[in-house]
Order: sequence, then structure tokens, then C-alpha cells
Amino acid sequence: MSVFSDLLSEYITMKDVGVYPLSQFCGLDRSFMYKIINGKRNPSGEDVVRKMAQFMQLTPQEKIDFMDAFYIAQMGAEVYYRRKSVGELIETFSRREGKKEYIFHEAEIAKLELNGGGGGSGEIPFRGTVHVRHVILQLFSGEAVKEDGKISVLVQPDFDFAMELLQVFGEQNPNLTIQHLFCMNNNEKLVSMRKNYNLSCLQKILPICACGCDYRARYYYDNVAARLNEFRLFPYLILTEHCALAFSADYQNAILFREETTLRMMREMFEGYLKQSEPLFERLDTVQSQLGYTETLIRHFIASDSPRYFFQRMPCLSGLLTAEMLERHLVKEMPGREQMIRAVAQYAKVMQTQVLDKKTTMFFSEDGIKSFLETGRVDEYPKECYSPLDFDERIALIRRFLALRDRANLRMIRETKERAEHALNISVNANEGYLLFQTRTERLIYLSIREPSILMAFYDYLESMKPEELCTEEEMLERVEAILHEFVACHSREGSI
Repeated sequence: MSVFSDLLSEYITMKDVGVYPLSQFCGLDRSFMYKIINGKRNPSGEDVVRKMAQFMQLTPQEKIDFMDAFYIAQMGAEVYYRRKSVGELIETFSRREGKKEYIFHEAEIAKLELNGGGGGSGEIPFRGTVHVRHVILQLFSGEAVKEDGKISVLVQPDFDFAMELLQVFGEQNPNLTIQHLFCMNNNEKLVSMRKNYNLSCLQKILPICACGCDYRARYYYDNVAARLNEFRLFPYLILTEHCALAFSADYQNAILFREETTLRMMREMFEGYLKQSEPLFERLDTVQSQLGYTETLIRHFIASDSPRYFFQRMPCLSGLLTAEMLERHLVKEMPGREQMIRAVAQYAKVMQTQVLDKKTTMFFSEDGIKSFLETGRVDEYPKECYSPLDFDERIALIRRFLALRDRANLRMIRETKERAEHALNISVNANEGYLLFQTRTERLIYLSIREPSILMAFYDYLESMKPEELCTEEEMLERVEAILHEFVACHSREGSI
């Protein structure tokens, strides 16, 4: 038996479904249907499973569970939920909220002088979630108002209250430094049903990366389920300039420390933990560091036999920019301008001569094509560095991109949802890769992926994209030509961009 056959048998019994009419409706032999029910065979595809669901009149949630069971029977629970988690991460990041606003009532603020310095000694115990959260709010807000505030946290990313507060205060104070140490799961088992724990950590962390403050995430490995069990007294810790708060995993109990000798000991312990941990990513937020990193990454991509994937809402167009375009559009006053022109031109040359081959797959979206034509800007470079490309240049660049299909694999994503507000761009092979996105203030952030299981999850997700999620080449060409035609017609009507 399998999880799918078990659930199918349950639904057949629960809904009093006849096997023979079910077989007829699905176009299957009755003996073959019995083999599916007994777990000896699997349905031939999704269409058959959807017909089963339709005949049995499953509710929306029952249908979701039924389809999940089918996928799990095909590929195993861990692989299925890992791939599902990556898809959800990309989707939730692209639909993430803008700036978060917390309205704190006066009664909730500054009741305790926790961050004043020299304002007390000894320890203060707190009981109950409300009180513990109130103290966390006090510590974060007191540090975030400082010009050079620094918050150190040893807390799991699934503590939503703390993570959302860090995002709020990070948005309010770009100079705030946040050191975040947390545990990543070190086994392939799901910590809880339908959840890949390490990917869920990344999903919670990315909004803080995108808020614009100096956020530094480091991790260590352990069995998360055992690490955070109820018999560990105070597994979580928050450190600020004048206070330390140790609290339980259920957020019911906490102890606040303010004595300097104790704080010094805790800081030394935290620094020791940091030295034993690994960076989750390397943050690259200057044009120079980004160019240097992408140049190194491309060399590694070329040296590797692994397939490489570029997943971007907007097509990866920077490798098609010409020196003439760069000379015309790069800001004249930009420091190191000539060096950047040479670097980007060299990058484009290497991309076109050594990277764009049949080992390279470039995913893009219809919405991304429209966005480029509307703005004349590419995702890979900060807006303040260059002026938008001209009308003819935009058309030419899209046509040059389409011409790559004879050398590389171009795949247009079949979009079914509304326009994405925030794109998460992914470039990976089996050994390394990076994420690229904009902060709320439209600053570009490159995150070099360092954690192996997350890198593998992105790589496996892109490697296993289903054909039904992608347009055929004929559909792709037809849609892009229609977009270009509409863009030219609109330009002709308006007379300018």
C-alpha cells in the first residue's frame, strides 16, 4: 500500500463510491483500478487522478490532499514537500508586503527602562507570553532608535513575533546591525508534516534581508525537533548593549539580565557560538562586489559539468549588453566608470561565448518581458548607475535574447497569477549559486548561497520544472511577438516612451 492508495481506499469507503463506475469514468479497466486501490500500481498521470477526484466529489481540501498523496507516491514525501516549499518561497517573496507598520500604543512603550544603561542590576523573571513579548519589544525598540544600534539574537526563524519586529525596526533604521544565530535541521526527515524546515527558515529570513539593514544570518546544524524540546530551559537569547534576555521555546518564561559581569560572559559565549557557526549567505550590496562575484561565479559555472539555471522574472539580459550601450547609458559621474564598462563588456563576452550553451537553461516570464520594455531597465544593475535603454535598444535586446534559443534552453514560465511586485532571481548549478532581489528602497542585494541543502533544493526545483508549467517554444515565440507588436503600436500612438 502507498499513501495514495490508502487515501483512495478511504475516500471510496467514506463516500460509498462504486469501483466499477469509477473505473468507467476514468477510462480504466476495473482490474487495473483495483491494483491502484491495493497500491500495486500508480495512476498514469495527473489527469486520471483529477478525474477520480471529480467522480468522488471531493471537497477543495480533500482534492488538495488527494493530489498531494499522488505526488508523494511518485517521488516520496521529502522530495515533494521540498519542491513545494521552494515554489511557495518564490511565490511568497514575490508577493511580500511592502513596508511593515507596527502601531505601538503609549501604554506598551517605555514602561521599563531596559535599555538605559546603568539602570539596574540582577535578574528579573517574566512569566506568560504577553510579558515575554513585551520585554522583547522593549529591547528591540530601545536598540533600534540608536544611530549605531546592534541586536544579537539566538532564536529560530519560525518565531514570527521576533522576526516581524526585526523586519519593522530594520526598515526604520538602515544602520541597525542584526546578528542572527539559529539552528538548521541536519537530517532529511520532515520536522512536521508538509514542511521542509530549512527552506521555511529561509522564507522567514529573506524579508529581513530585503528590508535594507545590516542583517547577518549564521547557522549551525542539529536535530531541530530534539534541539527545541520542552526539557531545554532557555534555548533562546537576545543581547543588546545593556541587557540580555533568555527565554523558553514556548515564550512562556524568561529571565532578564542587566548586571555587566553577566552580560560580558553572555557576549563572550555568543561570540564563541558565532565562531563555530557558518554564514547562511554572503551579502554583496555594492556594484563592484557584485561584478567581482558574478565574474568568479561564471568562471566556476564554465569549469563545472553541472547544468546551470537562471530563473528570473525578467530575462537575463545583462550578458547581451554591448559596449556602445554601456557607454551611452552609464552615469557619467559614476566612480570607476571605464572599469565598469570593461568589466560588463567582458562579462557579456564570456556569457555569449562560453556560458550560453545547452547546459544553460534560462527561465523568464511574460510579465518580465513587458516590464523590461516598459522601463528599459535590467534586473542585474542598480537603477542609479544608468539611464533607461532607448526604444530601439529594448526591441533589439529582446530579439537578441530570443535568438539564443538555438544555443541555450529558453523557457517561458506559464503564468496564471497577477503581476509579481517583487522578483526573486535565482542563478545556480549543483555547486554554488546566488539569489538576487531589490530592497524596499530599490537597492539590489546579491546573496551568495552557502548552505548546501538550500542550494540543492533550488537546483532540484529548477531541474524538475514540469512541462505543463512552461510554454512550448511556439507559444513562447507567439506571446513575445505579440508583446513586441503591442509595444511598438503603443509607442507609435504615443510618439515616445
